[in-house]
Amino acid sequence: MAEAMVDRGSIRSFLRWTRLPAAVAASVLSLAVTGSAAARSFTPRHHKIFHGVSDTTNNKDFHRFATRVGAHPAVLEDFYHWDTPLTSGALQRWHQTRTRGVLSLSTAPGGQPELISPRQIAQGRDDHYLVRLNQTIAESKQVVYIRLFPEMNGHRNPYCAFNANGTKKGRSHSTNNFRRAWQRTVLIIRGGKRGAINQELRRRHMPRILQASSNHDPIYASENVQRHLDRPKVAFMWSPQTIGSPSVPGNQPGAYWPGKRFVDWVGADIYSAFASRGVWTAFKRFYRHWRHIPFVVGEYSPWNNDYSGDFTRKLFHFALRHGRTRMLIYYRSVNPDTPYDVNYWPRAKRVLRHMLNKHRFAPYASRRHH
Repeated sequence: MAEAMVDRGSIRSFLRWTRLPAAVAASVLSLAVTGSAAARSFTPRHHKIFHGVSDTTNNKDFHRFATRVGAHPAVLEDFYHWDTPLTSGALQRWHQTRTRGVLSLSTAPGGQPELISPRQIAQGRDDHYLVRLNQTIAESKQVVYIRLFPEMNGHRNPYCAFNANGTKKGRSHSTNNFRRAWQRTVLIIRGGKRGAINQELRRRHMPRILQASSNHDPIYASENVQRHLDRPKVAFMWSPQTIGSPSVPGNQPGAYWPGKRFVDWVGADIYSAFASRGVWTAFKRFYRHWRHIPFVVGEYSPWNNDYSGDFTRKLFHFALRHGRTRMLIYYRSVNPDTPYDVNYWPRAKRVLRHMLNKHRFAPYASRRHH
């Protein structure tokens, strides 16, 4: 499962010797940058499942949740917006709580105007942030799952290509620019040889890192971007809505798919409040469609009608019966004591206490990857 770390010179020699067609050669070179087809996803070992919870930035709330459900969460999800450094607290909290971090990254603070568009990301307008994420995650030596631009086909998210009425937002937010923004983000954060990353970016009609004029641009020295970017322990999670909102042609999940080389996990979110028969059908169809990739439920909650605990029970039975499901994350908001809090749903809490004590759920991540 290790990411490919092959010298590109050796690859070129091999390609010349084998005389592979140009399209195949380009694919092999691309894999040298983006990682093998089975890129490291940092799934739990021995077919276990990680259960996690959203972060309120207060470790006491984390331990209170663990006590209520009777199990230590293996992962802790933080909701950050663009240009917020992980050194502002997330890395420290993940270390203190003995969890692996999930960075759910948006392009705007909640409910506020976006800070950067998908097209601007693809054009390298703020590569400084991506380089900084690469460096800080590598320096931390922690495993970090990056839930990049989640629910991208939901019009409430600034990076969605559509407005609520079904009209397109414009070229700056096209699904093509979304895919390119995703690919650029992955290429830079995963790291590797600077020249190889730049070559892959240029092949995809995007500027070099920091919009440099060449691989030897003086900007690299002034910005301390080394010839070989660190290779942090990261895995990228692609989690659209299973039904587009609005549900119009061009706004379904597949339109935002950036390519298998750029995705380590696929996932979906589901809430009791919206879990109609149709939503469950779409959820299961989505799971079946994206085969051979680990599956994550990036957000779930008994809010606002799981009085019986049936929704929570059904979701966990699904996870236990569908082997690619390797992570579920309880959303309790980013603030304590909201209607999402598990204490408001005592029967759902009882189900959680029962399920999380099954042997399939790992309370801690493997130390080998920390």
